[in-house]
Amino acid sequence: MITLPKRGLLILHIPVLVKEIFVLGKSYPWPRPKRCPVCSGVRLWGHGFVSRYFEGFMAALLMKRFRCPDCSSVHTCRPKDFLKGLRFSAEVISDCLRNKIEKDRWLSSVVRQNQQYWYRRLRSWSCRFSNVVKPTLAHLKDFLFSKTSEHFAPLFL
Repeated sequence: MITLPKRGLLILHIPVLVKEIFVLGKSYPWPRPKRCPVCSGVRLWGHGFVSRYFEGFMAALLMKRFRCPDCSSVHTCRPKDFLKGLRFSAEVISDCLRNKIEKDRWLSSVVRQNQQYWYRRLRSWSCRFSNVVKPTLAHLKDFLFSKTSEHFAPLFL
């Protein structure tokens, strides 16, 4: 029986400007991680690019990937202000949800359906962990913390 190595696909949140990535494309000077976040290996190498969409840009932006040959993990760089799988910045999402919780209104600057989706995710998350139907600001803080890391600390109400 062959045992395959465990693979990981991790997001590396990097402090970059999305506009610079748009302008420079593949020429953007992505910083190389010093060590693999999974196994602490030092032999990370470039593993091409992957397309990701962000709000405000009609075309996909190219995000750099790195691969660790020691543990077979692939690490995708991402601007630090954006959560995994979302086109909007964490700040926009936080503002929309905070407004809904405090004022029971959607922000007019963001498409309502997007805000409803985020609110449904927050509601289902808060119901699962604390059996409440209407989330509070404390639930929002815990929800954002569960989806992010310490570099999002200024968003935590």
